[in-house]
Amino acid sequence: MFNFFSGLIDIPDLKKLDIYLIGLILIVSLFGLVSVATASIYFSDNLTGDPFYLFYKQAFHFLLAILLSSILICIPLSYWERFDRYLLLLGLVGLILVFIPGIGVEVKGSNRWIRIFGFTLQPSEVMKFFLLIYVSAYSVRRIKDIQASWFGFFRPAVLIVLVISLILIQPDLGTPAVIFSSVLAILFLAGVHLKQFLLVMSLGAISVFALIFFEPYRWQRIISFLDPWADANDTGYQLTQSLMAISRGDWFGVGLGEGLWKMGYLPDAHTDFIFAVIVEEMGLFMAFLLLSLLIFLLIRIIQIGNRSLEKRQFFGYFFSYGVAVLIGLQTVINVGVASGMLPTKGLTLPFVSYGGTNLIVLFALSALVIRADYETKSSMPLVNITRRVRY
Repeated sequence: MFNFFSGLIDIPDLKKLDIYLIGLILIVSLFGLVSVATASIYFSDNLTGDPFYLFYKQAFHFLLAILLSSILICIPLSYWERFDRYLLLLGLVGLILVFIPGIGVEVKGSNRWIRIFGFTLQPSEVMKFFLLIYVSAYSVRRIKDIQASWFGFFRPAVLIVLVISLILIQPDLGTPAVIFSSVLAILFLAGVHLKQFLLVMSLGAISVFALIFFEPYRWQRIISFLDPWADANDTGYQLTQSLMAISRGDWFGVGLGEGLWKMGYLPDAHTDFIFAVIVEEMGLFMAFLLLSLLIFLLIRIIQIGNRSLEKRQFFGYFFSYGVAVLIGLQTVINVGVASGMLPTKGLTLPFVSYGGTNLIVLFALSALVIRADYETKSSMPLVNITRRVRY
């Protein structure tokens, strides 16, 4: 037992950590704290009587995320590969607990949270972390099976469908779309046959269409997205308010803290529609700067993945690309929804929107990417030796 725990912790050389990725994450997260502070004032004041209550909670989660990620960076990736199936099982238990009375917490008709020892946790967010670890580890173990047979691809697909189904019945359509795309990207990189990939993509698209078409409130969201002004006081209310907030901001905004739409006009101003508040108060210029930082962050993660591939550290390669797809897709959907380019989905802006579990999970994902980069830098260089034979 002592040998196990002593081998579990491997404190890295700080000089070998990717300071650029760490800096980008901290800058975007601190920007998010400022955004949450101004966007949540009205909601927080009505909820608790303290206009900065949600900001204090987010700041606590930010510090907790830094502490947790500092610990995760010290754990070798080989341990995550070894215990990936147990982590997946733990995540499945969490998804089931949301439906158990007394543990699961229902908010606005959705069962997405559990409360344990006074703390609220969103299992679907944690499952992003566990599922990316599992699929990355599986792709390393079974890479030949994935490339050679349908069964090698079918086995993880069954588990992915189970996870997505549990999240869909909460109900939540946005998170399964992000998870599905991320894990499918990893399996594609692992070498799954193109026919199998296209088949699963087609089945996924058909399933999403069916879930939207046969669910009245989801179908109504699609209709209102196409013309939100047709019913601006009902189904198109969120989108029209978001568009008005964005149009008011112009290039340089009305001033930090001076926004009006967060004062009860725009629902979920500090979570799903925080981008609209940012544009209103800080302008399009600051919004473009924020998106540029997120793009640089994604590029850095992809570069780390490529270096892992060069050193044949396939877990770091698969996992890094999965994280990049997850963060990138979540950013595109959030900004697309706020600007009227996509139908309304319940997805937050990575590292910016309010949400403790989401912030901690994003830091945890980033910590493993940083660890992958460290192990790549610390590994022995690959040497190709050409044997010369004399006759």
